[in-house]
Amino acid sequence: MQNTHLRTYVKKHPDNKMAWYLLGKEYVREGQEGKANYCFQQAGEVYEAFERSKAPADIWVDYQNKLVEMGEQKEKKQRIRKMWLTLLMLLVFALVPPADAPGFNRDAAEALASALETGDDDWADGPISDDREAASAPITNSNVFTAAKFGGNHQGETALAAAWSGAGPKVETSAVLGMQTSDEWALWKRNMPVKYIVQTNSSGRLTAQSYDADQCNCEPPEVSKDIKHLAQVWTAKQESAASLSSAIHTYYKQNKTWPKNVSQLAQPFPNNILGETALGMKDMFPAILAMQKQGKEEAGQQAGQEQAGQSPALQADGPFADTLGGELFLQDQLEIVVDKSNHRLALISGNTIIRNYEVGLGGGRTPEGTFVITDKVVNPNGRSDGEFGTRGMQLSDTNYAIHGTNEPDSIGLDESLGCVRMSTGDVEELFALAPQGTPVRIGTNLLPETILVPEAKDRYQHTLVPKQNNPNKTYHWLN
Repeated sequence: MQNTHLRTYVKKHPDNKMAWYLLGKEYVREGQEGKANYCFQQAGEVYEAFERSKAPADIWVDYQNKLVEMGEQKEKKQRIRKMWLTLLMLLVFALVPPADAPGFNRDAAEALASALETGDDDWADGPISDDREAASAPITNSNVFTAAKFGGNHQGETALAAAWSGAGPKVETSAVLGMQTSDEWALWKRNMPVKYIVQTNSSGRLTAQSYDADQCNCEPPEVSKDIKHLAQVWTAKQESAASLSSAIHTYYKQNKTWPKNVSQLAQPFPNNILGETALGMKDMFPAILAMQKQGKEEAGQQAGQEQAGQSPALQADGPFADTLGGELFLQDQLEIVVDKSNHRLALISGNTIIRNYEVGLGGGRTPEGTFVITDKVVNPNGRSDGEFGTRGMQLSDTNYAIHGTNEPDSIGLDESLGCVRMSTGDVEELFALAPQGTPVRIGTNLLPETILVPEAKDRYQHTLVPKQNNPNKTYHWLN
């Protein structure tokens, strides 16, 4: 991007220190050291933080693009706002009585005139604010997390730029966790390392610290135990949020109406969309429901968005206040992928693999194609030690299923008649995470070899919904 865009932006937003820093970098690339040094002086603590943290050289590229894009959006928004305020003022002065008449709201009229004159729309120009009151405001003990792919061509630049731009007086620590990559897959783990931390100190200054020695070519400090613990809590929370979000999606698809609470999702068989409930789902439910509704409204019609109000998910004290952006991280609906080439079954959200289990299959007897989880059964055919183990998930009302087994040595082999066999711990965790209605895709060369299964102590924690057996049916799955 040519620096003319940034020069224009800086002229309009001279208080945005990140913009000055980016413009200085542009001048460095052009060999104009004098202009670059002037820009770096204007950038102040932003320059100091980024240079001291030894962030990757291309860290600012995504942020720079977003910065100019946001500036253009602001100008467009202000033009539209000015037009509507003009019309509103004409309407007000056409309908209200004269200024000296009883009931005339002079304050309201002056406020409209002031807004029209200044065009102020409370848009934040960047991550650094020169507002003395905001800078001196007490910092709350707020820790915000996100995750990004690291490895291959992915270095998490976008996530770091987002963490930087999202920091401020109300956010003390923004931590970027690192997901390993395999091809284009991001690998989700419970113990993902902290790659970067952006902090706001008591004077309102921002600092960025890399915790990856290879990235920063430095000896980084130790990440605090508190941050490590909070990061693991955050990852566990995102898993249960993804499960709940997918369950709400299934309920709406089945009933053409929205559920009122978690209990409607966690009913006895056959209405056990959720087989298990997790701690915190009750608190997350209103926010996720609001996001689902908003997504449906946006897909169906654009009108009425401005009147929708703030989603509970985006509120400062909402259930996802600990997530950068205020929304759940794993936003794509859950899906199950079975790879016949390497005997793997993955639970995914978009291009993120949440779990990757080793499974037993039936070779050519295991069908390829797309299915959906229909029946979810605890102790199929009334037995926990039978051929189907403790859990069964039927595929599209066929005789194929994902289930447990009383032949654990068959995991990793092609010994079934077509079904997908899983070990007890794995199938019980998948049963808890994947709601009824989860799509299942079976094929070849789909998944990496890497097994992603937490240690026993870090497994998905859940409470089994009662009465999920089905005594009225004998299952004849092709085990």
